[in-house]
Amino acid sequence: MIIVVLLTGCFGVPLPENLSERSKSAKPNDEEVEKAQQELKSIETQELPPIQEEVRQLHIIMNNLTGWGQLDKYSDENGSGWDTVASYLAGEENIVDRVYDIIAKIDSETLKQDLEAFVLAFSKAYEEKDVDLLIWAHRIVHDLDYWVFNYETVSGGSRNYWGATITLEGDNAFAKTVLQLK
Repeated sequence: MIIVVLLTGCFGVPLPENLSERSKSAKPNDEEVEKAQQELKSIETQELPPIQEEVRQLHIIMNNLTGWGQLDKYSDENGSGWDTVASYLAGEENIVDRVYDIIAKIDSETLKQDLEAFVLAFSKAYEEKDVDLLIWAHRIVHDLDYWVFNYETVSGGSRNYWGATITLEGDNAFAKTVLQLK
């Protein structure tokens, strides 16, 4: 809770008011998960496995950028952390292009909005050197990976739930807040 207070006071993007309600132990209910799984049916059968893997890879990138003590790298606006984020905004590893490739293959509006919110949070985090947005980009892709795209296949690892996606939370999702930053 102390970290949440510090993050709220230090950076420009307001955290959702219900953040404390969505602690690491909170989980979406079965009905929310089932509804999210229905959104995957809008993806062609042969396209789903590569999309699931791509979402998994994006989540791994975000784990490497923001997890396990990595946030200290972002305290200096000219630090190595922001250089690494910049590398994912250009070249072959361009996260924006990778996500828009996924978006082109799905029909679900909520999934498209969540993926767009992820890209927007990631890009704006770099532009504004805002670690909160970087954390929320991670949380959006985390929830998409573990609770939507790879719900049945996740083993081990953190099953935290952040309530960050429109697909699972609707208008109460942090992804909605991010989309207003356009």
